[in-house]
Amino acid sequence: MSTKAVDLDLLNSFHRRSEFSKSTALAQTFKFALLAGFWITVVFSAAAGGAVTFAWLLPKLANEILPQLVTGLDIEVTKQIAQVIEFLAPTITIATVIPVNAMFMVLCERKFLALLTMRIGPETVGPNGMLQTFADALKLLFKEDIMPDGSDKLLFTLSPALFFAPAMVVFMPLLSVAGNNVGIFKLADLDIGLLFILGLVSLGTMSLVMVGWASNNKYSLIGGLRAASQAISYEIPMVLSVLAMVILTGSVNLMEINAKQSGGILNWNIFGNGYSKYLVNLLPNHDGIFMNGLVSLIFIGVCMTLFLIFVTASTAEVNRIPFDLPEAESELVSGYNTECSGMKFALFFLAEYTNLFVASGVAAILFLGGSHLPISSGAEDAILRSLSNVTISLPVIGDLNGFLSGLDLSWNLTSIVLLLKIYGMFLVSIWIRATLPRLRQDQLMEFGWKYLIPLTLGIIFIVALCVEYLRNLSI
Repeated sequence: MSTKAVDLDLLNSFHRRSEFSKSTALAQTFKFALLAGFWITVVFSAAAGGAVTFAWLLPKLANEILPQLVTGLDIEVTKQIAQVIEFLAPTITIATVIPVNAMFMVLCERKFLALLTMRIGPETVGPNGMLQTFADALKLLFKEDIMPDGSDKLLFTLSPALFFAPAMVVFMPLLSVAGNNVGIFKLADLDIGLLFILGLVSLGTMSLVMVGWASNNKYSLIGGLRAASQAISYEIPMVLSVLAMVILTGSVNLMEINAKQSGGILNWNIFGNGYSKYLVNLLPNHDGIFMNGLVSLIFIGVCMTLFLIFVTASTAEVNRIPFDLPEAESELVSGYNTECSGMKFALFFLAEYTNLFVASGVAAILFLGGSHLPISSGAEDAILRSLSNVTISLPVIGDLNGFLSGLDLSWNLTSIVLLLKIYGMFLVSIWIRATLPRLRQDQLMEFGWKYLIPLTLGIIFIVALCVEYLRNLSI
């Protein structure tokens, strides 16, 4: 009986990678850019809409329009109503942004990951798959909430909410930087904003251990224990890298750290916070002191290393590949959230992507200039001043009797700049996911304790010495 060779290369017979790389990659890149632009606009509109409505529009209506509509209304009552609405502005803004932002981040990851691995990605629901995560969110909302036999029902129900709550609260200090401390968002400017974020983020690990134990599933329990050991290992180098930046900037206030990086890209902390000007002393024909240039070069190299350490440690903190051992599908089915369904799974999903967003935001503020443009201080100040006193005149109705005059719109520019830097960091995390395989548990622990922690401890002393030396030169 004769046999015939059969081509079992199903992947290439279905969609040849060579054809994809030649004819489809450019088109998919263009589609991804359009999709990202649309969703970033939606995310920013949700943030801006919540902020403007609750921080500016509703208080003005309560103070100016409501007394005219309701005769005999006490003016003090309207002022108190307006004040309560203003205080709600940061919370409402966060509650509006988080779900919309998470939907974009999930879709962005699926499409960009597909692009990096030469696939198409979701493209059925909506134009170019634009509404895929919206459909997924609706599906999760209507899924049955299953309670495993033998589980601790109270802790199993509480743990997703306890995991999501810190992720929502740590979002708050980022608003002050994004909003340029305009209006009511000054309330989000905490003197210890950096410590506030680091402290609350660590609480999420407790919820992972709780849901792993309460679900009465051995895979979930192992996932929770892995999350705890991973957090202990990688919180240390992450906090040490942040401490090194605190030594450089002299503050734990995010607005102050952000303000000290104005004046162009060379003033960003990743490039030595302005001390790179001494690099010219390394040139052979320069009259400057060679030692100053050498110390500056060492300092810039150390700052870049700290950035890489922070990115590595924060990636492990948010359980992203290659550090996703707590939810390794090939070993633990889905890890700590194996038994979670419906809204429980949705809350874990929301919190994971919100934690990733916050980690990217802290990295952007600490190292990448925060809300500052990569231009000179004079040019940036001129742009912000031009946006700080804007009058909008609409057809027919004009400026609504001064209602739309003298608006401070500078926060729009700072918010967009910070948002783009955060999404840039997010794309890097997707790139890492597409490139690196998952580590083994022993490799994960060894890398953290034997390499990252000693390296970061040594770098702190180098940073302290370099900063003291270079600051004396500036006096």
